[in-house]
Amino acid sequence: MSEPPFLRLPVNPDEGFPQSFRLSFEGRSYVFGFQVTIAEEALPDVTAPAGLGTVVELPGDGAFLVVSVVREGTAEGVTLLRRKVIPGLVYRAGELALVFRTIRIALGNLNGVGRWGSEVVAGVALA
Repeated sequence: MSEPPFLRLPVNPDEGFPQSFRLSFEGRSYVFGFQVTIAEEALPDVTAPAGLGTVVELPGDGAFLVVSVVREGTAEGVTLLRRKVIPGLVYRAGELALVFRTIRIALGNLNGVGRWGSEVVAGVALA
């Protein structure tokens, strides 16, 4: 079975994590949420030469990205997905398919904004 044609999600890593945005797609509105968790023992040394630009590839030991998708249209919305994600796998979120190609988070973008070198490449399509 071939993958559907994915459109790139407008994730802006320079806005930091956690992050959420509203997206209108195929006549419906969705709220996407991105939460990064890195256990203290898995954090790289911030005093290393790269400092806050030190990048962590996700997922890893004690480090992961949780993605949530809520379909709007009712007062409380309908949660379609809330899970840890792995690059390369296609996830179903109701009528949507999601894929994550790259998940690299710089320490400076954990609860902070700026161009620290984070990169999240993700796509959405109709399932």
